[in-house]
Amino acid sequence: MALSKDAKKAYKKAVKAKNKRQRKHWLFFRKGDGVKEIFSKLITQVALVVLIGCGVVLGNEARLSLSAQFLSKSLTDLYHTFIHIEDKGDDNADPMPGAKRLLQDNPETIGWVRIADTKVDGPVVQRKSADGNEYYLKRSFDGKNNKAGTIFLDMRATLTYSKRSDQLVIYGHNQKDRTMFGDLYNYKNNVDYYKKHPVIDFSSNYRSDKYKIFAYFVAPVTPNQTRDGVIFDYHNYINFSGKAQYTDFVNHVALRSQIITDVDLEYGDEFLTLSTCSNEYDNLRFVVFSRKVRKGEDASVDVGTARMNPNVKEPDWDVIRRQYG
Repeated sequence: MALSKDAKKAYKKAVKAKNKRQRKHWLFFRKGDGVKEIFSKLITQVALVVLIGCGVVLGNEARLSLSAQFLSKSLTDLYHTFIHIEDKGDDNADPMPGAKRLLQDNPETIGWVRIADTKVDGPVVQRKSADGNEYYLKRSFDGKNNKAGTIFLDMRATLTYSKRSDQLVIYGHNQKDRTMFGDLYNYKNNVDYYKKHPVIDFSSNYRSDKYKIFAYFVAPVTPNQTRDGVIFDYHNYINFSGKAQYTDFVNHVALRSQIITDVDLEYGDEFLTLSTCSNEYDNLRFVVFSRKVRKGEDASVDVGTARMNPNVKEPDWDVIRRQYG
């Protein structure tokens, strides 16, 4: 006997209701769930919370990275509107136009560092207070919290219109997006990259100078990373006490340098050193050394004979590997 239309509708509605009652939810606990179902849903809930947490963290990292990139580009456009990277002659007490503009935004601005055709192109700050070498590790140029940080000069260095330390050590993060000092990674064990980028432009607030790169290497930070417990503390050579200490510094650098160049050195030279994290293990630094172009000297570098150093003193990799398992 055929069912009426109303009966068919009632039947379909009853079947749908029954299926709905029998349908099990994959996430939320329901009355009648067995032990296996409860355990399975609990695992799913934990996994979902972890997934959401990771998404939030990654999203925040992306936001901070984009924020840092946007700020960097804005500052670069602003700065290069007011300055040309070229020798301005003798220092004077009046900051250059680009520096004046940046000093309005951050009075701790002390200059600008740039390597042509790389992402190393940004302002340099210096904080003289007790937290000077930590403050900008996680703060952007505008003072906001940001893991990308800001490129900064060692707090112990002197850089004024009339005086500067023998070695200016500048620190910056090794960013994955190659901003800050991320592009320094390309020099590592790569003489061809050096040949294309042998000069650093560094402008203080008062003048612009060029520096010739003559060495770079990976440097251990802590004594337990070496066999003899001795490290080369390159960052502590701020002002040379005399020719003996200068020679000691230069010899240590030459011994460890991954490359050999034709850039000559002599007592009285001024140095600019860029220091960033090296990504092999924790507590390692990758350091690029350069010396200031002397008055009347050609700023170009003869890179024709630049080569890898066959006798380089490498870090004690076996010791370092054992330390980190």
